[in-house]
Amino acid sequence: MTQSRLLPLLPVAVAVGLLSVPAGAATEAQGGSPQIRWTTCPREAYPAPELADALYPQLQCGTFRVPYDYDRPNGKKFTLALQKLPALGTKVGTLFTNPGGPGASGRNTWVLPATSPSLRRSFDLVGFDPRGVGATTPAFDCDPAAGEPPNTPDVNWVRFAEEQASRTARANRACQRKSADFIAHVGTNNVVRDLDAMRAAVGDPQLTYWGMSYGTRIGYVYAYRYPKKVRAILLDGPVTPDGSWANFADVRSISNDEALRFIRAVSPATYAAIISTRNSLFASRLGIGTPGHRMRMGGYDWLSLISSRLLLQQANWPQITKLADVVATARIVGSGGDDARAHLRRLFGGAGAAVGSLPGLAPDGGANSAINCADYADRPSARRRARIVRNVVSQAPVFGGSTAAGAVSACVGYTFRPDPVPKIASQASLARVANLRLAISDSTADAATPLVWGRAMTRAFPSSFEVTQRTGNHVNFLSTESNCVDDPLREYLLTRTMAPRRTMCLFTAPAGLDMAAVAASRHEVDPRAVADTILRNNRLRGQ
Repeated sequence: MTQSRLLPLLPVAVAVGLLSVPAGAATEAQGGSPQIRWTTCPREAYPAPELADALYPQLQCGTFRVPYDYDRPNGKKFTLALQKLPALGTKVGTLFTNPGGPGASGRNTWVLPATSPSLRRSFDLVGFDPRGVGATTPAFDCDPAAGEPPNTPDVNWVRFAEEQASRTARANRACQRKSADFIAHVGTNNVVRDLDAMRAAVGDPQLTYWGMSYGTRIGYVYAYRYPKKVRAILLDGPVTPDGSWANFADVRSISNDEALRFIRAVSPATYAAIISTRNSLFASRLGIGTPGHRMRMGGYDWLSLISSRLLLQQANWPQITKLADVVATARIVGSGGDDARAHLRRLFGGAGAAVGSLPGLAPDGGANSAINCADYADRPSARRRARIVRNVVSQAPVFGGSTAAGAVSACVGYTFRPDPVPKIASQASLARVANLRLAISDSTADAATPLVWGRAMTRAFPSSFEVTQRTGNHVNFLSTESNCVDDPLREYLLTRTMAPRRTMCLFTAPAGLDMAAVAASRHEVDPRAVADTILRNNRLRGQ
């Protein structure tokens, strides 16, 4: 999850025989019910070459048409993009997955459950790009609001947030004009209808779903809207089911610092690398551009790289000290420095990337803010925005200012009518879901969705069970090498077996994490290997 994303603010049951349709064949069911059109995926559709080598041509790519407006089913339609890895053994059904965002592509998230042999045998694994996102058409294609805080630790974040609000308003107005045809129809309430239509299209009587980060909003709204159609729903890295945009901007903006404090406790060397590199870039920006493409990396660019690429996944934490060494090497004149600068450019997205923009503005074409602003109707005033920013900075001095400055004004400038998601807070809403048996997975110091949101989700679904891990990792199932986490969640998806109401799991350190009490001395690193590891881990996580 990138800083303003639910990933990554900052991240997806099919009846036997229904999907044995010849590649490319039309799949309209008898009676005209919409069906998914499946074809063999081209090799370039795989998220990594080694996966294509191992799985081609098993992976199938699909398209599925859904109406903009379900009250006008014969009107304009989105064409959703999907991918499916068929079950290897006796099939339980289809496991749908979504990695979060909102705005993150979900087609490749079959990769995550495919790492579990039992899930791979038992389910068709299906990921999808929601309406307005990724390869789905139409999709957002808007420019983000530019904005660069001064390269100093002493930023007036309230002033900067208001300056950013003006830039965001211009960008949002332009995005709404460009996306006027469909922007009012991208909210999660409609995504949930799409998910139910996909469930019906593959022939499952009930939904099996693993939602991650923002994907948990899809999951809890589905459970609320269609309680009798739930087979098993895993909510991993939950958002709150009773929130508002102000709550999101305030509470979520503290999460990166909570994860940083956890890292400081378990790996002082990693914490020291983050802070010392930030300070060095505050003292002197680093030029990493090429002739004709000026790129200068400052302290907030470094923090954005940490929060969007490394902090969310503890598997990436061992790369932080190595990346700090790459930054130091990039100051060298000559071949060694040239290589390091080239790989920093790669991490920022290439020679034309906008290093120096506000951290957290991910290249989602505007989907993130539009979907969030459809889902929440409240619009914090300038006074409320200032109060939120001050509160965040007081509690999260490292990442909080830049995160909150972007989040508080994300909806400024939009005038389309919101379609708010239901809040599970009233007695009637709580009674509606009281008997649903879901699984909830969260972390004590999650870098994107705080523990208080996981606990709120557990209270909203009192018949569910919660597995909490002591970590700053975001989205834990099959991600932290913890049997304590994985075993009950896997068994739940396979058999719907419920674990104890609450389980607390210990931290499982990722291989290579420096847990010594002092910072590691400088050592020779291969910048290509560092960049490749970071990019591969994020690509396989759907980021």
